[in-house]
Amino acid sequence: MNPRALALAALLSLSPCVFAQEIPPVPDPSGGVTAPGVVEPAPPPPSPSAPAFAPLDGVTATLAAPRTANGSVSLTLRLTSTRTAPVALGAARDNDQNCAVAPTVRVLRVGTREIVYPVPGAAPSICTQEIVGRSIAARGNTVFTRTLSLPAGEYMIEGWFAGLSEDVRVKVPASPVRVTVR
Repeated sequence: MNPRALALAALLSLSPCVFAQEIPPVPDPSGGVTAPGVVEPAPPPPSPSAPAFAPLDGVTATLAAPRTANGSVSLTLRLTSTRTAPVALGAARDNDQNCAVAPTVRVLRVGTREIVYPVPGAAPSICTQEIVGRSIAARGNTVFTRTLSLPAGEYMIEGWFAGLSEDVRVKVPASPVRVTVR
């Protein structure tokens, strides 16, 4: 006997009761009842994304860069606290930011919505898992710096601090700056 015929015989030998079972109506969450045998699809699982950031009350950020630069742009992010107690900060190296600790930046070409940095679709770097700790004195400030290499053009650079404070993920955004690279 060939394999197809064997499979068909096995299927036909199943008890007719298996195919004739009555399927009870399924209760609908809205209080109604769906048709018998109709199974509502399960809700999609939550998408795996990074936990949301909270604002860091009493702390502001200022991003500074030269108005014109030749290839390399030096960025300074100053975090200033109005709190009466010191603020502890922790920041990790970012795989999408060439392992920089802070500031986290996004560079857009002026006049377009083209993202120049971080390069869209680029493979992330593999960075050490260290956490860099800093603190801001009561009513004081701290500074993070980094340098970006950009091709000639006009850019808007957005910058922010993203890290931990008091075991909470925080984000402190700064106003963007415009830079001309020659």
